[in-house]
Amino acid sequence: MLFDDIVPREFIETINNIANHIVEWAKDNILFNIYTHLDADGLAAGGIFASILKDLGAPFKVRILNQLTDDVIYKMSFHENCIVVLLDFGSGQRDLLEKSLKVPCIIIDHHQPKISFQNHDTSIIEVNPHHFGIDGSTQISSSGLSYLVARMINEKNVIHSATAIVGALGDRQDCGDKASLIGLNKIFVEEAINNKLLNVKIGLKLFGFESRPIVKSLEYTIDPFIPGLSGDFDACISFLKSIGIPPIDENGNFRRVSDLSSNELRKLIIEIVKYMLNHGITSDVAEGMIGTNYILIKEAPDSCLRDAREFSSVLNACGRMGFPSYGIALCMGIRGVIVQKAFEITNKYRKEISRMLSWFQDNRDKLRNLRYIQYIHLENNVDERLLSTFASIISSSKTMSMDKPLVCFAFTKNGKIKVSCRADRNLIKRGINLGLASKIAAESVGGIGGGHDVASGAEIPLNSEEAFLKVFDDIIGKQVSGETHE
Repeated sequence: MLFDDIVPREFIETINNIANHIVEWAKDNILFNIYTHLDADGLAAGGIFASILKDLGAPFKVRILNQLTDDVIYKMSFHENCIVVLLDFGSGQRDLLEKSLKVPCIIIDHHQPKISFQNHDTSIIEVNPHHFGIDGSTQISSSGLSYLVARMINEKNVIHSATAIVGALGDRQDCGDKASLIGLNKIFVEEAINNKLLNVKIGLKLFGFESRPIVKSLEYTIDPFIPGLSGDFDACISFLKSIGIPPIDENGNFRRVSDLSSNELRKLIIEIVKYMLNHGITSDVAEGMIGTNYILIKEAPDSCLRDAREFSSVLNACGRMGFPSYGIALCMGIRGVIVQKAFEITNKYRKEISRMLSWFQDNRDKLRNLRYIQYIHLENNVDERLLSTFASIISSSKTMSMDKPLVCFAFTKNGKIKVSCRADRNLIKRGINLGLASKIAAESVGGIGGGHDVASGAEIPLNSEEAFLKVFDDIIGKQVSGETHE
């Protein structure tokens, strides 16, 4: 592989060990019970893993979860004669899995693992980049790890490099220069390019800019949220006309980026950045609209899967709107009517996100500050499955100050509280680690939590928000001051 000389040998050995076990278990026709997360990275990982098993002729079932809870793990303990596969979670619940499971288990996870991890249970095989000094929040996601396993099993599985890129973009790992992928993700990009699966271009990072009419691309862009344009077709038409770029050609067809002259494209870039600055968007976010686009050249030119970022948004929509099986199918290469169904779901998802962001613009007074953090309770104004998307968009768009970590709450359908936390990457340099903070704070009130240094989540009991915030704020304060809190 291209990366053999840039990662620890033990990391490669662990990937190889998992690959060998999968092949042997497949030969024995053992059922694989796959559990994966419902976000873009989780669905991409699930699609890659399901494709591996399908090619090997192994029986498998895929279950998609919002969170790996103690109840789910308890139910797993009743499984017999199967292999449990956990994708995009599991490292934080390693101790409970060791106590409960009576069958072999594979954990493929890129979130921060338990600090007290000891690899003494040989029935559980875990690969987590953090164990090998690789940053799982920026350099590789769970879909990337699943791709490495697939690549180790058979070199023809290089076709899944494109799906790994989609998963990484869905997890916002495009944190390099001009919003590019870094670390192992960059290697996957090179493999995809070399195998004629991918083109990389610098341009406007509008939603589906390569495949959609310009006006629709502008309307559909909600990350970052552009006040007055995102979600408003008529406003986008008016904006394009006002800057001298006709949105419709002389034949009545919506114009695409390929229809623009070089002068028009230059003007569009300048005017969008200027508009965002005039509407309170910070300069780094506005100028960040010019960045790296990843184009999946095997997809149809007008497909919602052509732009890898749009593909990741489609997966997020499928997972969070209650149709995760469509996302798994897309990541297994299934097209046809599934693409149209997924696109329709994405439109509904986008409208719901726009509604939530508009609600926030009208209710900014609900944002509260503690000494080291800021928080907002959305109550029933957001679907719990969309809370993390909401938190990511408002934090990355910087429509509010991100000089403190942001904590978002929402009610869940099962009578608990969903928590989603975000921090600006500059805060991470000061020692802040949201994954660890949310884990400790959640467990202090009888909940569960974890994640990355820059983004984390939790589920806590109803009416425990105040106690959670007190512990969370205290932990962040200690992290900033350099104190230990383990």
